[in-house]
Amino acid sequence: MKRLAVLAAAALAAGAAPLAAQYPPPSNPAGVTPIGGQRLHDPNAEVEAQRMPTPGGPPDRRPMAPSKDAARPGAQRVSDADGASVDAILAALYASVSHDEGASPNWERMRGLFLQVGMLIPPKNPRSDLFTVLDVDGFEQRVRESIASSKAKGDPTSFFEKEVSRRTDCFGNVCQIFSTYESRRAPADEKPFVRGINSIQLVNDGHRWWIASVAWDQERPDNPIPPQYLPNSVPSEYLKKN
Repeated sequence: MKRLAVLAAAALAAGAAPLAAQYPPPSNPAGVTPIGGQRLHDPNAEVEAQRMPTPGGPPDRRPMAPSKDAARPGAQRVSDADGASVDAILAALYASVSHDEGASPNWERMRGLFLQVGMLIPPKNPRSDLFTVLDVDGFEQRVRESIASSKAKGDPTSFFEKEVSRRTDCFGNVCQIFSTYESRRAPADEKPFVRGINSIQLVNDGHRWWIASVAWDQERPDNPIPPQYLPNSVPSEYLKKN
């Protein structure tokens, strides 16, 4: 009886082999994603899956505040003092991006200002349909490439940016800042070579302020800065009351 069962199973397997060979069971190799009963091959899926942020966000690459024993000669110390207030964190942001000829922005200090998922969004390229969204690493790469290009052309690479006017709206642990800036090649230059507005979103974790995002646009002939965002402007609320 047992022998008959074995022979029957073997015969069934032999009869099913051609069908199984013609319609092999679906597999799920890397880069194959089931969509509506179909399979879409994406050769980059495995690489992208490895880069996919975890539910808790991407790895935190912000520098830790150094201990007394970890101070490095000549290094800018990263301190929670930069996030102690709205004034402090904005001053630190402008200081971190400013630098002399032959130097670079203070990337370590800048990383200490942003959330681990903090974003920088430059003005949109008019020839593109998409915005460029960067983290501090991406912004660093973009600036380094720009500095290298300027050096190759013999153009100046120094950069000093300062805030000249600010509009602030805060509620609880969130703040929205419209910070009007001027950029110069040297602090003593009479006129800036560019002006614009940084839209800065801040959040407070109960201990200090962090930058969640910075989006900005530059002043152009067809995009002048409105008077209310310039220094010594009269607030619109005052004009309405008087």
